Amino acid sequence: MEIDPADRDHILYGHGGGVWETRDASSATPSWNELNDGIEETAVLGLATPPAGATYTVINSTGDIGTWVHTNLATKPTLTPATSWSNGFAADMAWSDPQYMATIGVVLGNSTGYGVWSGDGGKTWAKFATYPQGVAENKGGEASIAVTARNRAVWAPGYSVPSYTTDNGATWVPTDLPAIDTIFPRAYHLVADRKKPNKVYAYDSGGHWWGTPGKVYVSTDGGHTFTLSQGSVDAGLAPNYFTNTSLAVNPNVEGELWLADGNAMYHSVDSGATWTKLSQFASIMGSNSWPDVQGATLVALGKAAPGGAYSASVYVVGVVNGVWGVCRSDDAGVTWTRFNDDAHQFGGIGVMAADQNIYGRIYVSGTGRGALYSN
Repeated sequence: MEIDPADRDHILYGHGGGVWETRDASSATPSWNELNDGIEETAVLGLATPPAGATYTVINSTGDIGTWVHTNLATKPTLTPATSWSNGFAADMAWSDPQYMATIGVVLGNSTGYGVWSGDGGKTWAKFATYPQGVAENKGGEASIAVTARNRAVWAPGYSVPSYTTDNGATWVPTDLPAIDTIFPRAYHLVADRKKPNKVYAYDSGGHWWGTPGKVYVSTDGGHTFTLSQGSVDAGLAPNYFTNTSLAVNPNVEGELWLADGNAMYHSVDSGATWTKLSQFASIMGSNSWPDVQGATLVALGKAAPGGAYSASVYVVGVVNGVWGVCRSDDAGVTWTRFNDDAHQFGGIGVMAADQNIYGRIYVSGTGRGALYSN
């Protein structure tokens, strides 16, 4: 709080949402006005972009203020499930029907997990009638959801075996994925194949740097049953925290996956059966058993370069040649160029998504600085 030394009735009060002002502080009922529009100390926990041509640009799942659907990046969003004081963890949409979307999170006031869906691009929302096992007990941001089609999704709460629904949440059935331990905040990363949505991929990152190696599981029946990818075992994926790992699909090609295991990048072109390790990414190690700087933590695929030979642009947050940053490849990972610079590191990047309409546009969380996007 600051009191104007020239006018004691003029007081400014700063808080997590911005700055409030009064000019009649001596009044028995002083009036307050919010000076700012669009300034917020937001911690973005999840970002998801729809296919090209959708009615919205990005879904932003954020701490404290829940999930928002952006239709115009120049103005404040208005489309939200209005879950009050809540953390939005993640969101996804049906690629063939992006008006259908779902988002998950926790209401902070009563510490209650939630899942909501919209069938009209975020204009109206409804809670799922029921929730999977694990939602009530686990309220951390380590969670994911993959939407395969309208009314169909697979939900991975923290510490839990994921469940699937085929009736828009009226019922949830546990998948046959292995249980995961509760030593450290942990969940499966779930993604749906955009060309063949009955294919769903589940990535268990191991939970912590001293944990079990990462593994990928593949479903061909909409996320009901899964098979372990022996190729992911053979690849020797490093064990790492949920928040330091990432799995993404190429939305333009069936069965093409990109995986960041915290230390390195891996690429599969056969639905996860085999994996190729990319040589460019490596963690910066010091005197500890864990990295000083993680080699590859996030991956996202967006619109391809004009005239490019590869069907998507690939963005990775990691370390190339000893330098941390956001790197982009337009040739399926053969070559990489740094996308940011030393003056734009954003206090770290927690989540990332890439635009399917505009080449070169990504959305990232500047830690505690809201969502930022590139032009």
